[in-house]
Amino acid sequence: MAKQPKQIAPRATKDSPGNVLFAGVVCLAVGLGIGYYFGMQSAKQAGPVAATQSDAPIANPSAFIQNEASLKAMIQSNPRDVNALTQLGNLYYDHGQFRDAAEWYGKALEINPNNADVRTDRGTSYWNLGQADAAIAEFQKALEADPSHAQTLYNLGVVYLNGKNNPAEAKKVWERLLASNPNYPDRAKLQQQIAALSAPPAGAPSSAAPA
Repeated sequence: MAKQPKQIAPRATKDSPGNVLFAGVVCLAVGLGIGYYFGMQSAKQAGPVAATQSDAPIANPSAFIQNEASLKAMIQSNPRDVNALTQLGNLYYDHGQFRDAAEWYGKALEINPNNADVRTDRGTSYWNLGQADAAIAEFQKALEADPSHAQTLYNLGVVYLNGKNNPAEAKKVWERLLASNPNYPDRAKLQQQIAALSAPPAGAPSSAAPA
């Protein structure tokens, strides 16, 4: 039986090309990279998804503090700057500060509630805090805005599988991902995972064919 995925894809939101300020930030992306087991075409590789109850220690704190202060100054100047709000969420997310990440992603979503990327990253922040139900709720809202969002669908399947012990729902979500994304880059690997979920458990008696 193939190994079941234990990772969520890296965050969906991308850093703005204009924000050169953030190029020096050390990005940890602790915990949440559901799909880089499958090699999703996103920037930063994430570590294993062991959902944590506390935030990680900050690496390179001086750079973190400088970037945090700069972003907060931008937000103070324009509280409705969705890009700055999102980038601050990204900064916290990449440094394992998932409570703060969820808070600032939430502020961005108050202004633009239909941003599926930010909504997905808020969900993955909750997952890293051990809050599977909150993660699922955010993923479902993201799919209301973008029903075929591949990263959201993949992440939702992993949370159903590992957070809710519901392989049937994970299988359903991943089948929906493949149906709505015919060019999904890791289609063959995901099909293997779906097949593994469909296989009977090791040692289970096989059903006899009718006579």
